[in-house]
Parts: sequence; structure tokens; C-alpha cells
Amino acid sequence: MQTTRALGSRYVLERQLGSGAMGQVWAAVDQRTGEEVAAKLLRPEFARDPEILTRFVQERSILLDLVHPNVVRVRDLVIEGDDLAIVMDLVRGADLRARLRAAGTLPVGEAVRIAADVLEALATAHTRGVLHRDVKPDNVLLTDAEPPAVLLSDFSIARLAQETTVRMTGVLGTPDYMAPEIFTAETVSAASDVYGAGIVLYELLAGRPPFAGGGTGYAVANRHVTAEPPPIEGLPAPVDAVLQGLLAKDPARRPSAAAAAAALRDLLPAVAEVGGLPVIPEPQAWASARVGEMPAFGVLGHRPAADLDPGATNIKASAAAPAELPVAAPAEDGPWVAPHAAPGDDTASAQTQLRAPRPQPVAPAPAATDEENSRTGWLRDRRTWWTVGGSLVAVGAVIGVVALTSGDDGARGTRGGTATDTAVEEVTAIGPTGQLPSGLSVVREAAYDPEAGSLTTTVTWSAENGIAGPLFEAVPAPEDGAPCPEVSWSVLAVRDVTPGVATTACGWQVPVDVPAGGDATASYTVAFPGGDDVDASALRERLVEQGTATDAALEGLVATAVYPAQRLEALEVQIGDTVRVAGTVDLVVLPVWRGTDAADNISVVFSSRTPAPTVLLRQLGGELEVRTDDCTGSLAFVDRVPYANTVGSRCTVSVRLGDLESRSRTFDVLQNSAG
Repeated sequence: MQTTRALGSRYVLERQLGSGAMGQVWAAVDQRTGEEVAAKLLRPEFARDPEILTRFVQERSILLDLVHPNVVRVRDLVIEGDDLAIVMDLVRGADLRARLRAAGTLPVGEAVRIAADVLEALATAHTRGVLHRDVKPDNVLLTDAEPPAVLLSDFSIARLAQETTVRMTGVLGTPDYMAPEIFTAETVSAASDVYGAGIVLYELLAGRPPFAGGGTGYAVANRHVTAEPPPIEGLPAPVDAVLQGLLAKDPARRPSAAAAAAALRDLLPAVAEVGGLPVIPEPQAWASARVGEMPAFGVLGHRPAADLDPGATNIKASAAAPAELPVAAPAEDGPWVAPHAAPGDDTASAQTQLRAPRPQPVAPAPAATDEENSRTGWLRDRRTWWTVGGSLVAVGAVIGVVALTSGDDGARGTRGGTATDTAVEEVTAIGPTGQLPSGLSVVREAAYDPEAGSLTTTVTWSAENGIAGPLFEAVPAPEDGAPCPEVSWSVLAVRDVTPGVATTACGWQVPVDVPAGGDATASYTVAFPGGDDVDASALRERLVEQGTATDAALEGLVATAVYPAQRLEALEVQIGDTVRVAGTVDLVVLPVWRGTDAADNISVVFSSRTPAPTVLLRQLGGELEVRTDDCTGSLAFVDRVPYANTVGSRCTVSVRLGDLESRSRTFDVLQNSAG
């Protein structure tokens, strides 16, 4: 007979709703409010694991702050005795797995709507630095309303229990829904969640995950890495184009969760009435992935827990440069464009934000090799021009009018040229270099095409330490009060929705990573009907305005690690109350964000208690120097962790990151009380 029992001092567990590998789910009552809630009671071994308990406490505020209409809201976290529980909203309904079992496949419109809801939930989580890590139909709940609301659950389980789960099983997640990079490089990112959502969408449409089937878990993993998803007969082409983008082997080729959700929303009107498709059988043979899609890597075997980094959030796509074909449906002569319906088909296109910019004319480059000539692409040509003018960047030089021509003989045209020599004058300018405290440098170049009435801005970020994206860029409206301009990007940038950034800032989230000692570039094009009155000085003023608008937009953010390289203003070094001989110095390095008065004690840069590089430190390049300038006889350092060797007085610890340096308070090293 099932009996009720207390959970902490506030809740009473009334009846068990289910159980799984992580623990039991109970219906409970909140004694303060009388509301019925759900409590996920984790297995007792989690409550006895100090690392899990530490993570539980550290991430409480993050989970409680994760509020979205498509996320099961976490209300409380309970730690008492052997009880470790997550209290959340009680959802009346069933999970998506049950819906799929009953239906076989879902109508295309319903599947697209559910996938869009899941991706929007993921997008909100990713902006708050939270990964799900286990997106599958079992973790998607459908309410009993009509139409049912879609709620993504178990962020808390995947996030809090990841360390212990990896130690116990060697991998976290369900193989049928796991991204290739998890098997090949044991890295997890926001792009991995997007891939999982793509697998779910495929299953809703086809009745089975694309790579499920006979064989071991290793065989499933190998299919994720090397095989093409079996085609879904009858699937509208625009939906298939977005689906292929979600399932790209290379994480850098996948759209962000926000961009993918917007693309699917754009397709909904056209596919709302399309019914379910037949369940596809398991293939007799698996087609190999396209050469351009298949990464040059293989599936790794099980590795010791000490070699894994399961606690990493790693909210970025990939260290690889943005791909020229980020999603699908490559055009013959340029980067990816939003998928359109076939002629005569009234199916809507995917989200226009994903569309790459119109190729712009460029200055004639030096003679290239045959191999270089084969690599066409507007972005490459713009980078060639940038290299030629690179010596001018440091002084913020302004470049005047450049004549760009086209013609059969390749000769330079003039305003008085013949009909076969068409000339287009392009005004270009380079803005000043902006150096941020994190060590990130930003330079903007503008190119105005009067014939097209467009302005193309190229932003180049560089750093001595590698910087993980995404990065933020404001594209100001042409005048105060005007709507944000339509923008075409060379990468899969999406409109920024970070809390604290005003929508009037016209901000964009740009998915680029800056390699150590190198640079990263992204370009965008907007309409700019300036006529013949635009000159280089006017363009340079606009570039300065864009930099000012970008900086101002980031001032309003709350103290979370969003766009850290662009917001880091200072470091605060904290030392524990007492330092004794033969002990580790309790050292914590915290970020101070621009526009705030105090350090952010949630987003830790470094802690001697857990010396492995934090997510934030990796985002900022990972090169943190820790030293002492005045107590070298008393302190020693191993992997940035300070140890107290002998008694000392008036010691300090200094840290350096990028262009920032900070020093701790003065402290004494005391004799060990046991000595």
C-alpha cells in the first residue's frame, strides 16, 4: 500500500507517477500554497555524491530562472538527508512517446509545430547557458488541452546528473538521439541539442529515428557519424531542407535553435493540412553521408571518466569556421539560401533570417592558382580584399572610392566606357579598431554599392586567446524610432532575444569563434539608398555609430555569462578566510561585467576547488595566468592552483586574462594548527 511522506519541510509526496533510470516521479502537494506539483526524486546515490550536491546548489538559480511557455518550470530543489529532488509544475497529459506509439506518424503540420516549440524552448535555455543533452520524445510532454501545449522537460536531470551519469555509463544521453560529435570527439554543445530536436522531428514524420535499427550501440553511433538519414517519401521539400540542416553531421553547419524554430514556424501555414506519412521501414543498407557533409573522424571507444569533460556546457556550435553551406539546399553560385518551394508549389519558404547575403562585386584580386579559382564564394573574396588592406586596420585608415568593373576582357572600365564595360563605383571605409578588456579586438569595414542601393559591413574579430562565440552585433535602424532594417548575413546569424537587450537595439547573435592568434569575419548587407552623396567619411561615421550601438546594447544585460568576451570589464580575485601551511589556497576568480557594480558570483572564471577550466574560462580563451609577486617563498602553483608551502605574511595572488590583471587582498599563511 502506497503511503504519503514528507519531502523536506514544504512538500508531501502523495502518489508515484512513474520511475526511470534517474529516479521516481511523484505527485506532491506544496503545503504552503496547497498546489499540486510534480517531484522528481533522484536515486539516493546522487544525494551522497558531493560533486552532484555542489552542482545542485550552484545551478539552482539557473534552473529556477529557466522560464518559457514550452519548458516545464522548475519550482524548487530539495536537499535533505538522502532526498535529492526537483520540484516542478505538474503537467496533466502524456509524453510525446505515447502519442507517437498511438499514431505511428504525426501529421506533418503537427510534427512541425511540435518541433518548433521544442526548438524555441532550447533557444531560451541556450541563451541562459543551459544545455538539455537528452532531447527525445520521452522528455517532451503534451498537455490534455486542445490543441495540446508542448513542454520540454528534464533540463534539470540532464544538467545536474551529468557528472555521475557519465561516470556510471560512459556516455550521457540516448544513442538514437545523440549528435555525431558526441561519439567522435565527446563534445556537447548547443548544436548537439539542435541535432537531437532534428532526430525527434524525423521520428515524428517517419515513425522511427533515422539511425535506429539492428546492431549494437556502437553500430548506431557509427550510423550517426557516417550514414545519410533514409529519405522520407512525400515530405514537402521545404520541410526536408530544414530537417537536413538540423541533421547536418558538422555542428557548424546546423542552424541555431532560434533560427531553426523560426524557419519551421514560417513553413506552418503551408503544411498545416498535410497528413501523416507512412512509417518507413529500416533500410536494408545505409547510404554513406555526402563527402561534403561527412567529417574526417571515426567513432571513439569508451574512455575513462578522468579523460571526459561531462560537466562542460560549451554553448557554441563548433570551433570550425562558418561553413559556406550551413544548412542545406546549396545554390549553384554561393552560400546557402532559404529553401523555396518548387515552381508552382505554394509552400512557404523557410525563415528568411537564414538567407545568405546577395553576392557583391569585389575588387580584382591578384592572380590565383587553379585550386584557389575553384573555391568560389563572396565571403572568401571579401577576406582577400581585407588581407590586402590589413596594414591599414591599426590606424583606422579611410579608403576612398574604388572602381569595380566587369567585362569579357576583364579590362577596367570608366564612367565613359563602352556598353560592354559596365562600371560600378563602390565607396569603402574602415572604422577604428576597438580593443576590449578581454583582449578581443573589433574592426568594421563598410562597402557602399550605389547601383544596388546596399551597404555591406564586414566585422572582423581578433584575439591572442581564442574566443568562443556567439558574438553580438547591433545593426542600427537608419534613424531613431525607425524599425530595425532587413539584414542578410554571410553566416547563420539570428536576431538577439537576450533579456536586458532592448529590441530597438536591433541586435544579432553571430555564430563565430575567434581562433587564438587569428581572426573571424562575418558580413551583413542592408538596404542603403544613399544615392551619390555617400562618401568615405560618412561611412566611417556610420561604422563608429555601429560600434557605439553594439556597446550600448550590452550595457543592459543582467549578470550572466552572455557574450562574455564583449562584456567582461574586470576580474575580482577572492581568497578564503584562512590560509594554512600544507593546504590549498581557496582561490576564486569572478567576472565583473560592464555596467555592473559588483562581481558575478554565479559565473565563475576559475576556482582552485575545481581547477579544470570552467565553461566561462574556455569561452574567454582558457589562458588564465595565476601567480604571486610578493610571496614566492610561501606559495607554489600547480596548474594554476596555489599551495601554501611555508609561513608567510602580506601575500597576494595575481591573475591575468587577456588585457585584464587583478590582485587579491593581502593575506597571511599561518602555521598548520595540527603542526
